[in-house]
Amino acid sequence: LKFRPMGKVRRRVQDLRIPSSHHCDFIHASDLSHNESTRLAVDCLLSQGLDGYHEVLNAEGEVDFLSEPEKNYILENGRDGNTGCTCLYIFMPFAFLVDASYVTDSDPVLDQPNVEVYFQTDSRAAGMKDLVREFIRKAKMVGLCVLLDSFSDVELLCDLLEASRKRNVSVHVLLDHLNLNLFVSMWQDLKWKIPLKLSVRSVDGQTYCAKTGRKLRGQIAESFILTDWTEVLTGSYSFSWLSWQVHRSLAVLVKGSAVTPFQQEFTRLYSSSKPVPGFVTFITVPPTLPFYSSSHAAQSKTTGIRISKSIRSVRSCSTNSRHPGSPPSFSLGPGPLTSPG
Repeated sequence: LKFRPMGKVRRRVQDLRIPSSHHCDFIHASDLSHNESTRLAVDCLLSQGLDGYHEVLNAEGEVDFLSEPEKNYILENGRDGNTGCTCLYIFMPFAFLVDASYVTDSDPVLDQPNVEVYFQTDSRAAGMKDLVREFIRKAKMVGLCVLLDSFSDVELLCDLLEASRKRNVSVHVLLDHLNLNLFVSMWQDLKWKIPLKLSVRSVDGQTYCAKTGRKLRGQIAESFILTDWTEVLTGSYSFSWLSWQVHRSLAVLVKGSAVTPFQQEFTRLYSSSKPVPGFVTFITVPPTLPFYSSSHAAQSKTTGIRISKSIRSVRSCSTNSRHPGSPPSFSLGPGPLTSPG
């Protein structure tokens, strides 16, 4: 009989279908290490298409581990490693680590971490959007940092523009590179002039590099709003009508020292973002940030997060109601800018 290999995932499926009589032996025998067969299959999908993908699966004795949407995404977005790659400046748009003498105990961002969780309810589907709108209106001094997977809600765009024009708030928007066209089309349909204090840039997910030289860029699957550098509203929402009226999502309000990781994440993503033609990419931010100190950030790791069980929905909306491509640079206070490691 010809030997037929069995891949790691297929072997686990087989073991679960016909469990071993020795349960403990089965647990210890489970192989959770890197699966080279799946990597080979994805590499072949990128370079040779579906035929190459299935050929590797058959040769390796592995199960078909990708869904149809995943296969389509890989086939549509795979690129050669030497095309479409631009050298980006690595910059730090925000300064986190400054002299601790500038941080006082009264700074609101140095409070104990606090988290409040909000869910949509069947009776008040618009409540989540109201929560987001009220959060945007909180921004008074420093600015709004917005990271979104999708943005097609005109009303929320009006809220951001009002914050920029009427309250002189700097607004920094990072949008997923594949869904960017939704925002640009919405803006063009509205026929607005580009405001000077609204920065719009695109950002990618992670990049998968195949040994064949092909590359695959991912998408942004996270959303959060950082206001005045002191509070964050994150969750599973998107800025779209479907997200507020049809889909079920949640929002998490983060305060205190737990805001630090979101500052760092926004900085990381901003450092690799790309300008959007026709939109402002440079904004000078007033030096009024309440800074974190590195010692406090380290201390927050050992502090438990206090969860406020606010499983509710806020009140529902009333029905009446320098050059493109240049890396931005921000001066945010007395401390020196940190350089990338």
